[in-house]
Amino acid sequence: MYTFKKNERLGNYHLQSLLFDQGKAFFQYPFRVQYLFFKKKGVNEHLSNQKDHPQSAVFLFPAKCLVSVSRRYHKKAVHRNMIKRLVREAYRKNKITFYTFLEKKNYHAMVAFVYIADKIFTYSDVDMAVNHALIKLEEKFKLEENRETVQ
Repeated sequence: MYTFKKNERLGNYHLQSLLFDQGKAFFQYPFRVQYLFFKKKGVNEHLSNQKDHPQSAVFLFPAKCLVSVSRRYHKKAVHRNMIKRLVREAYRKNKITFYTFLEKKNYHAMVAFVYIADKIFTYSDVDMAVNHALIKLEEKFKLEENRETVQ
């Protein structure tokens, strides 16, 4: 479970546009976290209706993750790649509780971590921020679930 396979990454253009168009966001410094929750059966049925959907669009895991670092604040590709490696490693180590939570609720999620800080943090800071962001995602899900039951 401590892996970060290709199918766990959000690489499909249509899913990315769906996430950034319909998803919600919050800030957990140094990230802007964009997220979208949906029931398990919903997305795979929608994709099966389309003719040529790639394998990367199918959900084999409870969540798909995207990591982005802006060129505006980090001009060198070396620095952007280093930050992305740190964030992916932190997500890989902390995703288990989030996955079990989604499995228990029978939902899928798409999550984007957009690095907004203009300085490079250490791994321990990034790890703590990703962990807090995943906990906050669970809280956001519970709030949305409570709103749906009230209405």
